[in-house]
Amino acid sequence: MVKKWIVILTACGLLTACGMGEKKETASKTEAAADEKKAKASEDEKATKEKEASASKAETDKQDQPMKTFDELTPEELKIPTVPMESPYGEDGNFKYVHTDKELARDFTDENNMIRFDLDEDPIRIMRTGKVDNVMNYSDTFIDLSENLSYKIQDPKEIEIAYQLFIDHPPVQLQGKEGIEYRSWEEATNMERGIIQMTILLSVPMNYLQYAIEQDEYDTEQFKTAQAEFKRIGDPMVLFPSPQTPLDYELYESIRTVHALWGKLGLYQKPEQDKEEFKLLYDQTRQEVNNLFARVNYTLSEE
Repeated sequence: MVKKWIVILTACGLLTACGMGEKKETASKTEAAADEKKAKASEDEKATKEKEASASKAETDKQDQPMKTFDELTPEELKIPTVPMESPYGEDGNFKYVHTDKELARDFTDENNMIRFDLDEDPIRIMRTGKVDNVMNYSDTFIDLSENLSYKIQDPKEIEIAYQLFIDHPPVQLQGKEGIEYRSWEEATNMERGIIQMTILLSVPMNYLQYAIEQDEYDTEQFKTAQAEFKRIGDPMVLFPSPQTPLDYELYESIRTVHALWGKLGLYQKPEQDKEEFKLLYDQTRQEVNNLFARVNYTLSEE
């Protein structure tokens, strides 16, 4: 289970990240818009934030889990929580379930027009189209096929926090617009839900790397652990939720870019010797994560 103080720390990190903008060419515009929005924040908005912060603190105090600063994190606390699952392979070494594309659409599409299997329902399926077999992930999580692990937030309350965080921070194009309606978590696609969970789960090691870069601390166990987590999640055997809608395919291209950058961060050799280059790679990765954050907000506002 993701500890409450990690969720709070995650939220703080993501809120900071969101102010960086969607694309490099619009970074200054985004920053100006964010500053203007901050300057014109109403007393009601401030009161709401204070109330939420107070509620979060009360919940944390209640469970004796004080929010930690980055220098207090242990290596174990920087590891991304995962959920074990059954192997998708049968005794013959092949994938257990093979369906035609028509069978999948006919037999497994739910009320939200989505094919979605829980982790205990073998979500890794082969979709056969003609003579072509495609490995599909029909869960709403990222799955490591080599370790049979899922990157999943298990607490429904933390899911609610994560989802609300995404829809509460729209990209520049949607800021100030009235009448925007977001699909609910239940109506979100597997791809959207997977990206939301993965972004939340990764934000603690992501923000820790920024802290380590700023403090010039590359030789600690914490840094090594955080970098190892990016190597793990950036592995080619980690399978994203399979896209099922036109907007999903746009997100798929974005997550492919981010996934490759996660892997580069994890595999980077001797960052302490190439500090500037490593920082540039980190900044690029963080910017692309911010872009992805904004795009998911946008797709959730589309029917």
